[in-house]
Amino acid sequence: MTEYAGPPVTPHDPDYQPEIIEGDSPPRVLPPQDHAALDRDDAAARQFTFFIGGIAALTLCALALILWLF
Repeated sequence: MTEYAGPPVTPHDPDYQPEIIEGDSPPRVLPPQDHAALDRDDAAARQFTFFIGGIAALTLCALALILWLF
């Protein structure tokens, strides 16, 4: 088996310059946000999450009580 001689070495043109590509257009302006509505939605989501967590906790407590009694 022969040894790897490395990548081929070819001299490059000293006057070579890569092609210059103009940049993209600047990003667009985002629409304004309704912070009061975002706060209301966040509060509703938090309340829903706590509600589901409470149901899960009650279910686990009931299951533990049933398993402990029987």
